[in-house]
Amino acid sequence: MSLNHAARLLIIGSLLASVVACGEDEFADTPVVATKRKAVDAAPIVEPEKRAEDQSYSYEVMVNGTPRRDPFNTYYQELTGGPDPVDTSKLTELQKIELDKLKLVAVVVGTATPMAMVEDASGRGHTLKIGTLIGKRLGQVKHIRRGEVIVQEEFRDFTGKRIPQLKELKLEETIIAP
Repeated sequence: MSLNHAARLLIIGSLLASVVACGEDEFADTPVVATKRKAVDAAPIVEPEKRAEDQSYSYEVMVNGTPRRDPFNTYYQELTGGPDPVDTSKLTELQKIELDKLKLVAVVVGTATPMAMVEDASGRGHTLKIGTLIGKRLGQVKHIRRGEVIVQEEFRDFTGKRIPQLKELKLEETIIAP
């Protein structure tokens, strides 16, 4: 087989493949619909905060009459119908405060039940034991050691899976000058 003959066969084969690939697409007549939930008024000037609230979009693609999932939502949001709901009426006072806003002021160890005290931004003290719920991110006190408290918080990744993360609250040492 000569080189010219092989080149001709290669060209004919690629032409046939392109003709076959250009056949009818099963989704060619499928409508893609992107709708806007709220129409933005044609007002001359709108404040930036209001503009961000008014522009919420929904995503909807219909393929052969069946809706497809929104690729911008996580699987967790698809399963539950939205972000993780939190009932704020049942939260303790410590669960309403961000963990970074708390200051560790005292630790009592060497007993059967070690305890610690944290202070919030307003100066109120709160006692901690192992298992105490703390922080806005489903935190729980795991260890109370000399000079520190270890809190395990949970975060959700893009699939909705809970990922535990340990955070430390350290006791600040104060030096008193004579």
